[in-house]
Amino acid sequence: MLLHEYIGSLAIIEDDNIQKRLLKELVKKYVALEKRVDGLLKNTLPGEVAEEIKYHWAYPPRSCECTILFTDIVGFTHLAERMSGEHLVDTLDKIFKKFDDIVNSFRGTKIKTIGDAYMAVFGAPHAYDDHAVMAIRSALAFLRFLDQFNGDSDQHFQMRIGIHTGKVIAGVVGKERMQFDVFGDHVNIASRFESSGIPGRINVSEAAYRKAQGSFVFEERGEIALKNKANMKAYLVVKEV
Repeated sequence: MLLHEYIGSLAIIEDDNIQKRLLKELVKKYVALEKRVDGLLKNTLPGEVAEEIKYHWAYPPRSCECTILFTDIVGFTHLAERMSGEHLVDTLDKIFKKFDDIVNSFRGTKIKTIGDAYMAVFGAPHAYDDHAVMAIRSALAFLRFLDQFNGDSDQHFQMRIGIHTGKVIAGVVGKERMQFDVFGDHVNIASRFESSGIPGRINVSEAAYRKAQGSFVFEERGEIALKNKANMKAYLVVKEV
């Protein structure tokens, strides 16, 4: 009888140890999975946007003032005709990876790439006052990098850059592959400043100029024509003060 009770006690202890070990392994796997999901979410969305979605299950649209930057590569269609598809994608990958690093270093947020076009915002989703300055510093860094890239490449790339400051609606769109984006007429204006820009120069709207005028030397362009918009004053960035 005592032996039977002793064996039963050992079995209970062993079962308890097994349960504890299984629970420990389960918690470990759950933590690893949560870190992986968290990493994927933050790789897709800005960190603070990902955190809000993670804890509140939503990121409601909100109004914010920011500076929007657009770039594109001049004569990209012609370049694409002369390059293999693999070389083209590899080249864009190298350029845009560096742009990502530059934007991050100046507190910007990459929005998206469409073909050879690159879009970033400064001052959203995280608000700060010197967003126009950060956008222009990023654009100057883009041009410096592209000059260096051309020196090491068998191709010669030029880019147009347009920058504009204004109020937008920031939000997350989509169910699958969610994307943080900004919306509103000021986004369209920023895009027009890029398309009406001068290759190798940074074309800046009056609104962005006024926010950043103490930090850079500018060259006035006067009023320029914008597609489907009234003419607007434009400035070219010469150098940082």
